Amino acid sequence: MELSYYISEIRQSLPEDWPDLDDRIIIRLINQFRTIYIKQLYNKNETIDRGLTQTINIAVGPVDQSTMSYLKTPFRILKSYQTIPKLINLTHRDIVIAVRNTKILSENYNYITKDEAIYAGSGKVNSKDIFVFIDHDNSDYLYVKLRKENPKLALLTHISLQGIFENPLDCIKLQYDDGYVDWRDYEYPMVDTIWGFIKANILRDGLRVIQAEEQDDKKKQI
Repeated sequence: MELSYYISEIRQSLPEDWPDLDDRIIIRLINQFRTIYIKQLYNKNETIDRGLTQTINIAVGPVDQSTMSYLKTPFRILKSYQTIPKLINLTHRDIVIAVRNTKILSENYNYITKDEAIYAGSGKVNSKDIFVFIDHDNSDYLYVKLRKENPKLALLTHISLQGIFENPLDCIKLQYDDGYVDWRDYEYPMVDTIWGFIKANILRDGLRVIQAEEQDDKKKQI
């Protein structure tokens, strides 16, 4: 369903004593409660519906090895030209379903953390593997690590990453190659079972969340 459908569903159900909410506030509440529910599913080890995922395409290019001194030679490092939208994170691990070469979707790469990237590919078993990580300490750029002699290096220009993002709207540019897509017509990654939870919680706790955020903003201004 388009995002405009979910916004309309909330608007039509709001109690009369609520203030008139801007669409951006409703979107933020949908995103927040969606994240809460997905984290609950993961904590219960329940299967996550693929309808909640998004796939973005990311252009990458060689980076000066000296800027990545913690990743020793004989590796080659590629870096994304754009920062990556914030993924939902669980215990310091992003919810990433699959990472591939956009040109060769049959190839699956290893998505790891920045700390794991230090030693990844150093063993005999995984020396031919390709590793991908996001440096959350450096503006959320994506990096690819592989050995310099890996024959697949020449074909690595774009990465396809499928995951679950905190704000799905942040992915639009990376899904449509910077083309314009009206957010109202955007297919929001949602499933019916989760929507029932989100809608109920917005109507029950949404106003409290908004008021708490407003209080925090006032404290920051003091």
